[in-house]
Amino acid sequence: MTESTMTAAELAAAGRAALIAGDTVTARLRFREALELDPNYVEALLGMAAAVRPYRDKREYLLRALAIDPTLAEARATLEQVEARLAAGELLAPTGVQVREQSETAVVTEPSEPPAPPETEALFCYRHPQRETGLRCISCSRPICPECARATPVGQICPDCARERMPVNYQVGPTQILIAGIVALVYGVIVTFVAGVVIGWAGFFGFIVAFLLGPMTGNALARLIDWSTGRKRGRLLMIVVSIAYACGSLPYIGLIILLGGFPLVLLFYSIIVVTTALAWLR
Repeated sequence: MTESTMTAAELAAAGRAALIAGDTVTARLRFREALELDPNYVEALLGMAAAVRPYRDKREYLLRALAIDPTLAEARATLEQVEARLAAGELLAPTGVQVREQSETAVVTEPSEPPAPPETEALFCYRHPQRETGLRCISCSRPICPECARATPVGQICPDCARERMPVNYQVGPTQILIAGIVALVYGVIVTFVAGVVIGWAGFFGFIVAFLLGPMTGNALARLIDWSTGRKRGRLLMIVVSIAYACGSLPYIGLIILLGGFPLVLLFYSIIVVTTALAWLR
């Protein structure tokens, strides 16, 4: 069973299992996926409250859960504990905060993680094992070097945790990149041929036709990419779409050049299409 076929309940169960195993990174990822399917799924909200470290984030998830089900006594008690920590000036839970401390009826409880190694012990970046460092990610506690550290208002985090905190539509995977590239490539082949024929018929008015058709064609390309990738965004996606469309337009443009022509208007049209699409995909 793949993630795409898992229900919110199954994703939340996977998150709880990862939490019990001490893998808070995977736990947060599964709970977020469950909330994408059902933003009001209480078990996922409580799981996120247990998996994240910042007390403010914990309070937010607990408040959302209580707004849906005010009868959650354990969650209300945990919220009081979190509020007390915030009132005391604490920002982060040392090991990721249990949802209900010292209680056998906890909604979700994260097991205690192994104590951090003594400060005198040498630490090495988990992404660059040859680099000694004194920094740790405030979210997952893994050692990171200054190059890997991403600054936040409450401290530095590692690239993996920074990626998790990105909005969902900016979390682009290889599948979405591949789909976007194929769509832009095929679209470029078809549209360039049609535009070349229309511009050729227009003759002297070719630039006017290109100026009018280019923005509409670029907007259509951006909407097609949105539909095929689930409204994903990102710099890599924009680069792939640009290159793929250019590759799709090259066969027809190359054919015109081989026949002795110079498709200046068609090149102008293609530039308008790409820039318009990128403006929508930004």
